[in-house]
Amino acid sequence: MGKQIRQIRWDERALQSFVDILDHIKQNSPINAKRVKTRIMNLIKSIPVNPEMYREDELKSNNDGTYRVFSRDSIRVSYKIEPDAIIITRFRHSSQDPITY
Repeated sequence: MGKQIRQIRWDERALQSFVDILDHIKQNSPINAKRVKTRIMNLIKSIPVNPEMYREDELKSNNDGTYRVFSRDSIRVSYKIEPDAIIITRFRHSSQDPITY
């Protein structure tokens, strides 16, 4: 039997944060907003194949290793590995102060 590929699910706040960041980029450059969206979405789509590929999220309090993070285009994306899913939990632009959660 092959390895289970988890579904990707989104936390509503994370999705809204991503939309807000893209809208902000779009104000200056619609083309760049599309490029950023494509690059980040491609990275997110690759997570289920190897969920531990990115580092543990050091900003997550009491992280048991299931919260991971990657950065691309000055955007920090956090996700949680669950047995049947990858939950996209957080988007933050690097210009925002880091906040533990």
